[in-house]
Amino acid sequence: MKVLKFGGISVKDAPAIRKLKEILLLDDSKKLVVVSAFFGVTDLLSELVGQLKTKKYDTASETAGKVEQICLNIAKELRSCKVSERFITEKFCEIKTLIPALALLGEITDRSVDMFMSVGEKISSFVLADFLNSEGMNSGFIDASGVIVTDNCHTKAAVDLDKTKAAVSGRIAPLFEHSNIVVTAGFIGSDPTGATTTLGRGGSDYSASVLAVCLKAEVLEIWKEVDGIMTTDPRIVKNAIPVESLSYTEASELAFFGAKVLHPKTIRAAVMEGIPVIVKKTSDPQFQGTTINRTSPVTRKVKAIAFHKNITIINICSEKMLGTYGFLSRVFDIFTKHRTPVDMITTSEINISVTVDSNGPVSDIIRELSEFSSVTATENVSIISIVGEGIKFTSGIAGRCFGSLKDINILMVSMGASEANISIIVDQSDMERCVTLLHREFFEKERKE
Repeated sequence: MKVLKFGGISVKDAPAIRKLKEILLLDDSKKLVVVSAFFGVTDLLSELVGQLKTKKYDTASETAGKVEQICLNIAKELRSCKVSERFITEKFCEIKTLIPALALLGEITDRSVDMFMSVGEKISSFVLADFLNSEGMNSGFIDASGVIVTDNCHTKAAVDLDKTKAAVSGRIAPLFEHSNIVVTAGFIGSDPTGATTTLGRGGSDYSASVLAVCLKAEVLEIWKEVDGIMTTDPRIVKNAIPVESLSYTEASELAFFGAKVLHPKTIRAAVMEGIPVIVKKTSDPQFQGTTINRTSPVTRKVKAIAFHKNITIINICSEKMLGTYGFLSRVFDIFTKHRTPVDMITTSEINISVTVDSNGPVSDIIRELSEFSSVTATENVSIISIVGEGIKFTSGIAGRCFGSLKDINILMVSMGASEANISIIVDQSDMERCVTLLHREFFEKERKE
């Protein structure tokens, strides 16, 4: 049993869906196929929700029409689909009926948001299953909202794993008695009342991970249009190469510090159950991709270099820190109040320096901190992280890092908090140069040697 997750680009149009079919035919194993919405649909539905929130109801209706046409065009291009066009029309009839109802109410709730945002995945999964059956591939279909059971925290619901296991056992497992392939949607579930929910960022991959656990799958394959996880962003370093294997810790560190191929929560369930996760490339199915396990063979200490732009350093200085307790608690209560995570932190006797995303409520945080401390901020900086399990205990890694950056002004350093990364802060204008130099030191120079 395999679980295969396909992202939006893998179902962007009819040729992409036909390519997906060929991937499913590569072997005759039983497969649960989890799909995202057609490419671009989720963004349009998000626009539609924004239009509803700003009471632009006519514009929202026009956007709904655009999304409907995208979906209908794909179904028509596939030709062999038997019932998809009617299904799409019915779904958008519901959407178009809901918009004037919300106009009368004058507001949109998170529960209503989920009704709109779930449409993309419901349609793409139905269309794919219809297409596969029309092509002679006996495929089952299950509405994900009937098996992924969540809490009632709409727009970012959490999965109830025990209830989901029971639902999967009762509704998905029996389908494999008659079909080798079952198709469902990612990103969506339902709360205890049966109302549709969505799982937030990384929700489709998260769905696939949960379903892999429930089905005790041999492997979870995440199909994207990338060469697996790379040693760094190839848009910055053309010589970046795919990473063959990562531990879960390494994958999480990379994701936390800027790599966007996978969000760590999306694969945690599978990896913790010992199910390997492989990031595969849709346009090159034979490419081995990147395998993520609990642990990873140590072929090299440094696995990859990640970065996160648009960061602000907040420096807090107060003599009240000296020889007292409770000061740090007071500081971090303010970050908690503003729901702002801290990426890095360093401390001295009377100073604390922390980094936060510049898009957050930085000015409000600084204002409150200034009530009991002297506060300064350094904007337009970037975090760069060298990631690899065990580098904390490997002599020479730090020396090579700082030696390669000897001409760069490093504003802040974090070492020791994690066994798997060394992180530095540099001015944003130096970020690309730093990444290039570090990649040359830890990857290109080693290849030449």
